[in-house]
Amino acid sequence: MIVAQAQQTQVEKSPDEQIAEALNVLVQNIDEVRGLLDQLIELKRSGVIDALMMIVNRFEEVLQYLFQDPAVLRLLSILIDGSLQAMNKLDAQDVIRLKGLVQDLGGCLGKNIDIANAKPIGLMGLWSALGDKDIQKGLGVTMAILKALGKCSSSK
Repeated sequence: MIVAQAQQTQVEKSPDEQIAEALNVLVQNIDEVRGLLDQLIELKRSGVIDALMMIVNRFEEVLQYLFQDPAVLRLLSILIDGSLQAMNKLDAQDVIRLKGLVQDLGGCLGKNIDIANAKPIGLMGLWSALGDKDIQKGLGVTMAILKALGKCSSSK
């Protein structure tokens, strides 16, 4: 009964009253609206919205391709099954740490890597690059990953 009365009250409002109500809500939440607009503008400038729209527009085509190719479907099945089994072996803290690691590394790499302009280097270039602090740190991270991979592979 109360819901019916509320719906009837909303129906009886004039367009001017509805506009005034909408403007009131907008004014009350102006900071959130500004933040949302800033985020949308940044997503548009960075090309994320365009990429998402391309994915959305081609989603049916991508799905059709995936389900037509048995090899791709088997690979996806194996990856999903393996991921689920791996996740079952992790406790809550492991999942939280893994999520943080993926977010931190993924975000940092996404902002800082430019694969299209990467240039090949020879042995002397490698020797020279080893003097760079970021490369030294990256090698340290790589060695930690390799050590963990080795530990995981020998524990089976």
